[in-house]
Amino acid sequence: MPHPHDDFAVYAQAGWPRLVTTAQLLAGDPREATELVRNALVGVCARWRRIPRDDVDFYVRRSLVKEHLRRARRHQALPQEELGALSARQRVVLVMLHWEGLGETEIAQMLGCSAGAVRSRARRGLALCGGDAERLRGLFAEAAEAAKGAETAETADGVVPFAVPLGAIEHRGRTLRRRRVGAVTAVCALLLAPAAVFAADRILGAGGADEPGAKTVGMASSPIRIVAPGERVEAVPGMQVWLTTDGKHWSTPQRPNQFRGLAEDGGESEKPGVSAQLEPVNSAYFLSGLYHGLSADPARVEVTVDDSKITGSVLTLAGSPGWGVWYARAPLSAAKLKTSYAEGGPTITVYDAAGKVVARSGGDG
Repeated sequence: MPHPHDDFAVYAQAGWPRLVTTAQLLAGDPREATELVRNALVGVCARWRRIPRDDVDFYVRRSLVKEHLRRARRHQALPQEELGALSARQRVVLVMLHWEGLGETEIAQMLGCSAGAVRSRARRGLALCGGDAERLRGLFAEAAEAAKGAETAETADGVVPFAVPLGAIEHRGRTLRRRRVGAVTAVCALLLAPAAVFAADRILGAGGADEPGAKTVGMASSPIRIVAPGERVEAVPGMQVWLTTDGKHWSTPQRPNQFRGLAEDGGESEKPGVSAQLEPVNSAYFLSGLYHGLSADPARVEVTVDDSKITGSVLTLAGSPGWGVWYARAPLSAAKLKTSYAEGGPTITVYDAAGKVVARSGGDG
């Protein structure tokens, strides 16, 4: 549900001190920390109405971490005593683990990596800091006290916190949202143009193999996006898709809030499989589905409808390899679908990074 307009203001004002403290632990500099939080909140404000209410903290933390890592790639953060030896990602893992109190799975989703990678960074980062987790938490606590001091000012009435730059954040957030809407509208117009669809079919299409395990060469890879639980993605104009740990959710103007569970597709079995669901969106039809049972994320998902071959896009949850959602961006006509289903329906083929077929299935409508 959309958030009330004043929800963001309430959240930003209440969370500002905590976010600035966390940002200073990440960046090691008060001025840098304030700028990190300001920019992160601008991005969150721009998409505030689409953020699930229960996931606000996750989205804000992830925006803060992403902004920090972007800046860290451009220039080195100021060293902060013994923490200066850490890489940017090691520092993020240690701060989120030992200061914010997050679990390895949550941190993995935030960073878009596996829980194993988080454990490895935590182990190596802690070793660089002396190997004592309690001592590291003490360093964080000292830095947090310094951050609180930097965020207050002495006045005649005592010590008060600096004002949150809420007006500037909301103004920049609204501007960013308008720019994104304009960009998405332009891209959607191109995607829906017949010439663009024809070009996509010609460029992305390629021959498939007849049996699982057969090799293919010279085929384009599927775009793969790692998402957080509940993060909504506009797969095609008018159709949103999101994942939770138990399966696929999607919504269209005609049929809102649909769900397909992993259990329905045999996702609890170790045998690889892939399903397809046909969805009417406005005046066109689109295909999407679940894949499961893979030892890693697929490199390519190919959809065969009649004589046309389309490369699908993939969504997967961080830390949950082996299953995910695929969807085709190209719209299908009723006539093409009728011909395809007369011959057994669309075929979905999943390839691994070596070009081998690891799963194949017809559509289940």
